[in-house]
Amino acid sequence: MVWEVYISHGPHLQHFLLTMHFLGWLVLTISCEAALGYTAASCPSTVPEWSRVDCYPESGSNEAGCNSRGCMWCEASVQGPPWCFYDDATTAAPPGEGCSSCSSCSNKVDCYPEAGSSEGGCYDRGCLWCPSNVPTDPWCLVPDGGAIVNPPDPGTGTGCPSDIPEAERIDCYPGGGATQSGCESAGCIWCESNTNGVPWCFFNTTNLPEGIDDNERVNCIPEGGFSPSLCTERSCAFANTNSPNAPMCYFQNDQYGYSMQGTPVATYNGYRVTLNRIHTSTLFGDDVNTVTLDVTFDTQSRLHIKFYDSSEDRFEVPLTINGADPSPPSNPLYDIQFFNDPSFYFKVIRQSTGAVLLDTSLGGLTFSNQFLQIATRVPTKTMYGFGEQEHQTLAHAFEWESFGMYARDQPPDPGANLYGTHPFYVSVEDDGKSHGVLFLNSNAQDVTLTPAPGVVYRTIGGVLDMYVFLGPEPNSVIEQYNIAIGTPFMPPYWSLGFQLCRYGYGSLDVVKATVARMDAYDIPMDVQYGDIDYMDERRDFTYDHTNYAGLPDYVKQLQSGGKHYIIILDPCITEDDPPGTYPAYDIGASMNVFVTESDGVTPASGRVWPPGQCAFPDYTNPDTETWWTDQCIDFHKTINFDGLWIDMNEPANFVAGSTSGCATNALNNPPYKPKIWGDILADKSMCPDHLHKLGNHYDVHNLYGWSQSNVTILSATAATGKRPFVVSRSTYVGSGQWAAHWLGDNNSDWHDLKMSVIGMLEFNMFGIPYVGADICGFNGDAQEELCDRWMELGAFYPFSRNHNGLGYKEQDPAAWGDAFAARSRAVLRTRYTLLPYLYELFYTAHTAGTGIVRPLSFEFINDVNTITIDEQFMWGPALLFSPVLYQGETSVSAYFPDARWFDYADGVELGTRGNVASISAPIGTIPIHVRGGYVIPTQEPAANTELARKNPFGLIIALDDSGSAVGQMYWDQGDTLNPILSGQHALFTFSVQNNKLTTTASGSSSIMSGMTMGSLRIMGVSSSPQSVTVNGVSKSFTVSNSQVTVSNINVVMSGSFEVQW
Repeated sequence: MVWEVYISHGPHLQHFLLTMHFLGWLVLTISCEAALGYTAASCPSTVPEWSRVDCYPESGSNEAGCNSRGCMWCEASVQGPPWCFYDDATTAAPPGEGCSSCSSCSNKVDCYPEAGSSEGGCYDRGCLWCPSNVPTDPWCLVPDGGAIVNPPDPGTGTGCPSDIPEAERIDCYPGGGATQSGCESAGCIWCESNTNGVPWCFFNTTNLPEGIDDNERVNCIPEGGFSPSLCTERSCAFANTNSPNAPMCYFQNDQYGYSMQGTPVATYNGYRVTLNRIHTSTLFGDDVNTVTLDVTFDTQSRLHIKFYDSSEDRFEVPLTINGADPSPPSNPLYDIQFFNDPSFYFKVIRQSTGAVLLDTSLGGLTFSNQFLQIATRVPTKTMYGFGEQEHQTLAHAFEWESFGMYARDQPPDPGANLYGTHPFYVSVEDDGKSHGVLFLNSNAQDVTLTPAPGVVYRTIGGVLDMYVFLGPEPNSVIEQYNIAIGTPFMPPYWSLGFQLCRYGYGSLDVVKATVARMDAYDIPMDVQYGDIDYMDERRDFTYDHTNYAGLPDYVKQLQSGGKHYIIILDPCITEDDPPGTYPAYDIGASMNVFVTESDGVTPASGRVWPPGQCAFPDYTNPDTETWWTDQCIDFHKTINFDGLWIDMNEPANFVAGSTSGCATNALNNPPYKPKIWGDILADKSMCPDHLHKLGNHYDVHNLYGWSQSNVTILSATAATGKRPFVVSRSTYVGSGQWAAHWLGDNNSDWHDLKMSVIGMLEFNMFGIPYVGADICGFNGDAQEELCDRWMELGAFYPFSRNHNGLGYKEQDPAAWGDAFAARSRAVLRTRYTLLPYLYELFYTAHTAGTGIVRPLSFEFINDVNTITIDEQFMWGPALLFSPVLYQGETSVSAYFPDARWFDYADGVELGTRGNVASISAPIGTIPIHVRGGYVIPTQEPAANTELARKNPFGLIIALDDSGSAVGQMYWDQGDTLNPILSGQHALFTFSVQNNKLTTTASGSSSIMSGMTMGSLRIMGVSSSPQSVTVNGVSKSFTVSNSQVTVSNINVVMSGSFEVQW
């Protein structure tokens, strides 16, 4: 029997497959149907786009599924409105209305669209439970007017034929839709329950063997299911479990895996091991019989572990890993040991403590054509990383949670794979020492964290390529990681200023009015953006000569006043314009720069923002770099842009795969789909069998934004002739050396405000420290209190940009009135005051790989209280921010590790050490504290950075317990190319001991000659000084709250200077 299945949501697909495997059903095909319904222009519906109510709220909607629900399928002209929606002319009942009984449900509105619907859960929602034999029908239906339906008496749960405790029931119908007859026919037990969330249909585990400890298991049916026969076919064990989340089917190390042939062979700087397959069974076919393992001692603190098929070339990520020593390290921090008991595994051990960092004896090692897996124990359950996800906490839980990684045009949503792929984690050991692990693979992949504690990593292509970074401090781990993958780019100074954007200004007049009111309120601002509405029908390298007439001149006007302009470019070039009317496509087609279908000739067509069909540039093709750069240079002659914003580069596609669908083959429909959203890999993107210069889209999908960033930074440099600035939505390992990132199309709500702190911290671990969220949120109308608090927090994102979406009310800081504007002006002036310190942090990140925004645990790793803190963050080692993240609150419960802490605003020492303190934070305030022991460079703020850079500098000196402090300051011309290599910069170091500040300077004297030191704040003095001298000259000063303030110093920073007090 052949079943053709249309499932609408990733989790729904997973759970449906669980049920089908258990019932012994077989899924043979999943169609990649392209959306070929009404365009926005031809849509017959009279419902305005922004009034559409989504008829398919789960992901993966398609025309067939929409029509089966009796709804209208029309494309939208802008991002946001659903394509599948309730239409008065075609739909019997709008949302919230349905039917009064199962027999009257001609229009079935799903009351339980997410996974896990059940009869009890449906009645809990006051809805109708109506089982159906039609696969696309929902079983839980919205009744007329949303009326409450009285459910049948669920019973007391007595008379159950099973003694299995309710808490240990394993759902036999995890996709929902269980009935007593269906349950019992499947060989499961049916017992009602009054407890919400307890399945009524559950697996009979009474007579099963106990098996190994639940926590030690690696799932042998990773695609989902509880099939004993399938488990046996895979040479795995099927046993009882006491945990509903633990797998019942798991690998047996004596039956499955690889064995070591002979002994490891020593190489120049490591070992080579030959592995032979011992299992005769297979999970998904095409297992490799002989696998080679190369272990390379790259550096004293970096170990490289790579499994590959030496008999056949496979795709490998073309990222240069930097910094390997030319000769083997003499004293590595690690040891690696190999075992063959009963199958092959290895351990990575920290030499100094004996801590086992990796131990792959959990089993399940698999190397097949389209499924690769490695499982390892890790030393503790303290782990950060893996992305891009909207993790709800910074530190992960080890409770069988899985993270899918496959770049997707997906607004932040818990559990969803988002815009980028970063298979890297940081693990903290029991004694506070830390290490990191990178899985260098660009295929669709997922990872599961088990209670062992363990990590199970799976991917569907390439090789198993691992790098271990030994630290031992967490900040050292990040430095080693960044040096390996490419240190972050050095941003132009102006890009650290506040930035403003809106999708849907609609006209240049609105842009002008917005900037004018920002200026009228004297709110600092450096950058104005042009979103896709500045374009001519959303075509790259064009502008709207009607609504944006005069844009070229206005950009120059902005620049003459010290501001900058950044334009958006999307990687989908319309191909339906008449020949000769759109040069970007005509030239690109003549140069064969577009991704092709599997024939290697025909450009793959999709639909994104521009009219008609569009083609996707192949940024792995060297000819594309030439074409893209030429287009940027030519357009810069029209719009004198300062930076480039590249969006939709996962790549996003408004049809699944292509306008002609996807072929049925192993690339488009691999035997294992990682735990990612969407029914198929092509969902919201391209067909995996499409071809790039570098290989199949199957292998390079996650590299699309990465490769575009690499090309675009070169194009921006060529076009502007200055230090480039590029911000990209999609990222991969190493993207930070070329591009900034924002956290995507977030929501204007308190949840996403809080989540932005976690996202910012994670991307600083991923090597992309220039990061931030859309301040006040992209989707939805922001409320004033929320936007106020978001401006407070967003003022201290490295990437500080207020941005919102089409159709929502204005939310720039000048749009809310006088009081709001005053508060935003004050908090942004604080940011601008601290920009010299932030710039120095970027210099250190660029030259040494150091993280910029850090969790408290990275600075106080031996303080266990800091491990899970993710509502506070630090800039470097010296500044602590404790934002208000919850509605209605006017204070913050903030943790302060054991150090001296001073209030940034008035210099008062906090007095709390190693404990929580309640800090007053009325609206308009973000608590900032300076850590004792550090010197922070500052500068008088102004309306933009061009003006501020002319102002005097200052220093904040916060003394530690010994009365000491250290710091550094980097300075250059702000936007010149390669200032570090050329020597066109100044570097100052500050050291404080015994009431004396000593300053040394190196670098360009011409840069230093234009710098003036204007003021000092010395926090934490033990007593009021009798005098303060600068280079031996007495200066006036004031003392308050143990803070000494010295103004009007007026010392040219052209050489070393001293301050004594």
